[in-house]
Amino acid sequence: MTSAAPEEAPTEGAPAGPASRFRTFESLSNRSFRWFLLSALGQMASLRVQNIVRGYLAYQLTGSFAALGTVFLANSISGISLNFVGGVWADRLRQRKSLVQVGQLSSAALGVVLGILVYADLLRFEHLLIAGLLTGGINALTMPARQAMLPDVVGMQGLTNAVALNAAGRNTIQMIAPAIGGLILAAYGAAWLYFLMAGTYLFAVAALTQVSTDARGGFERARSTASPLADLVAGLRYIASDSRIGWLLLANTAFGLLLMPYEFLLPGFVADVLNDGAGGAAQLGFLLSVSALGSLLGSVGIASLPPRRRGLLYLLSVLLMGVTLFAFALTSWVVATAATLFVLGIGRSGRMSFSNILIQDYVDDAYRGRVLAVYHMQRSVASLGTFFVGILAAAIGIQQALAALALLVVALAALLLVSGGVLRRLD
Repeated sequence: MTSAAPEEAPTEGAPAGPASRFRTFESLSNRSFRWFLLSALGQMASLRVQNIVRGYLAYQLTGSFAALGTVFLANSISGISLNFVGGVWADRLRQRKSLVQVGQLSSAALGVVLGILVYADLLRFEHLLIAGLLTGGINALTMPARQAMLPDVVGMQGLTNAVALNAAGRNTIQMIAPAIGGLILAAYGAAWLYFLMAGTYLFAVAALTQVSTDARGGFERARSTASPLADLVAGLRYIASDSRIGWLLLANTAFGLLLMPYEFLLPGFVADVLNDGAGGAAQLGFLLSVSALGSLLGSVGIASLPPRRRGLLYLLSVLLMGVTLFAFALTSWVVATAATLFVLGIGRSGRMSFSNILIQDYVDDAYRGRVLAVYHMQRSVASLGTFFVGILAAAIGIQQALAALALLVVALAALLLVSGGVLRRLD
């Protein structure tokens, strides 16, 4: 799949001629995509910083894996409840960009409030639960719209490359933000991380004002005349009727439930297994950066690939993650932990990028927002899974709990690979 600009807007697409052969970075020739990516990077930086400080504070306040999991349970409750509502909005609104910006401004305000509470030494565990509920709700209502904007920014021909570059940008932020966040947390405290989070959200709002969403030659979705509830039901029927979309969403949600909790529980893993105190802020930032470096390298490689055998590559990425997660669960030495996290990052980039590309490529445009809402529900489901894994870790140990998840992932991925079903056959 090669990117080309529509004739109506030649400055917005990939250039013609010899330069287009350099596929890896071709979407960056699109001005609107550059601003979209900058906005996404600001939001991603905020989310990564938020995950670090939330997990760190929860474990520091309680010293409990169960409490750490409960914070993410709060996030998942609102996320699961409102995610499909966000998808309906994304398909009904003419200006998805405005919805995204409102969500970013709300998140900035929440960051300021939490920063003040920490600075004044008033923060309690209950505040983290409330913040988790609000954050999950904001992301659920706006994330489908942000992802559904991408074809309108780059066009369908540029979608594969743009998704991969977006993932590469996210992984770059995941590599940089944890290290910076860990250093700020260790040197200045959690309050300044929350203020930094608010600032990056405001940057994301400003960058998004520069984005044009007419890359498909002034494409405009037909306005729905049905009720929001009817649109919701229609979206569910569409997912159930398309086996490719249905299998992609089912597999992605199941693997997200099993493979994402280790990221959320890493602060406790560092403190409990690597024996680095209550969260080990600097070491935690280092390990997250190593994982993100692996993801970055994987994403850059994916951006250069032709659109072939992507279903098979998705399943192989999941299998790689399962095997490596088992090795990660057995480590208790920081160098070995970093090595397994690096490989996990490579597998993670494949799982996330190929699933996103396949969803965006195969979905009917009229249902894009609702399908992406279900796709992004994996993060809320993973937060719910983190709660139960946290309970299990408190009972039998974090290493044993993660090893059990890893074995289940390996078994499921191997079954899907051997069966030769719908997922494996997707190009």
